[in-house]
Amino acid sequence: MFFLKMAFKNLTRHKRRTIITALIIAFAILIYVITEGLMIGMTEMSFDNIINLESGHLQVADQNYWEDRKELQLKNLITPAAEIENKISQTDGFEALTRRLNFAVNLNNGIDELPVTGVGINLETDSRVFELDQHLVAGRMPEAGSTEIIMGAKLAELMDFQLGDYAIMLIRTEEKTFNTIDGEIVGLFNTPHPSLNESNVFLPLSTVQERLNVEDKISHYVVRLNDQDLASNAAEELSSRLSAPYQAYSWRDAARSLVTMLEMQDIETQIILAIILTLAAVGIVNTVILSALERMEELGMMKALGMHEREIVYTFMGEAAGIGLIGGVMGVIMGIIGLAIFNINGIDMATMTGGGDMTYGFPLSGTIYAGWELESFIFVFVYGVVVSVLASVLPALWAARKDPVKAIYHR
Repeated sequence: MFFLKMAFKNLTRHKRRTIITALIIAFAILIYVITEGLMIGMTEMSFDNIINLESGHLQVADQNYWEDRKELQLKNLITPAAEIENKISQTDGFEALTRRLNFAVNLNNGIDELPVTGVGINLETDSRVFELDQHLVAGRMPEAGSTEIIMGAKLAELMDFQLGDYAIMLIRTEEKTFNTIDGEIVGLFNTPHPSLNESNVFLPLSTVQERLNVEDKISHYVVRLNDQDLASNAAEELSSRLSAPYQAYSWRDAARSLVTMLEMQDIETQIILAIILTLAAVGIVNTVILSALERMEELGMMKALGMHEREIVYTFMGEAAGIGLIGGVMGVIMGIIGLAIFNINGIDMATMTGGGDMTYGFPLSGTIYAGWELESFIFVFVYGVVVSVLASVLPALWAARKDPVKAIYHR
């Protein structure tokens, strides 16, 4: 079509201006792609840490216990039964289950005391569900039936503990009486989950049950599936088969606050994109106005020869679309290169914070890598082109509505 040929000719007429304007859009897309990639990477790493180190894919607990689980009370515990475990094992995607008992601990080194979370673990089955044993940096896992414990290397450093030291753990039993466990520290771990490193100690489940006087009760079952995307549906299906008051909860239920925060972060990312591309649209408007001013005589002549206003508008919109396409392609290529460089080197959070953890609510530490989704590239590319076209409409209408005689004589 004629107006498309005109648009292409106008793009090549001022190559430098076209490239500079396209670069504005390209850099806007680059910023969005890197920001989105960082968010995706942090989200995936956070979810992996929660699943592999804290919650598993599913948890089965008493509904009343679940509501107050952060209080670490020894009420509404589960008495393990073959019937419950058989129902759990029939869950779609089931791989393994383990028993755990969470409880409150005051950790004492003889001078200082610190409240932490104690976790009684079944040493025979825990490694089938969690990856805690893979993050030991010193020592070994406890032996079943012993009072041996493992803790985070950072917690040990904070409390001035070393491998082989004995830690005094003050606990409160189900009858509200106090008891102590003198545990030998046989292992230190350093996981990518900061709060686990700083506030958790792990002991054999049987020892915890004995010292807390809860018989063989547990706080919850933890289940591993072969696909994390099955968790929500599996939780609903399993809950329908469990007898009250027991219910299954997915890892998303266990990390509800984090999931909500990430949803808000996604909204913020889209707002950032809108602001950046809106600023880039200013460059499009400026380009169209300059182009119209430079070709005012030409526009007047075309209108005098019978060219319609809409065809002039389409010409400028086609020119803006071309700039958007060029900027979009450049931005996507720059984004791919940026993400590749990002993932080769990563960002070491410890280096950025002088050895500390920078979580901002994310349960992760160490080196962060970016993620990417094809849908994000397609979305930002299309969004960039659409913004470019829309930004050209008003200045194009201004140019198209000029009186031909005044346009010819620049009046």
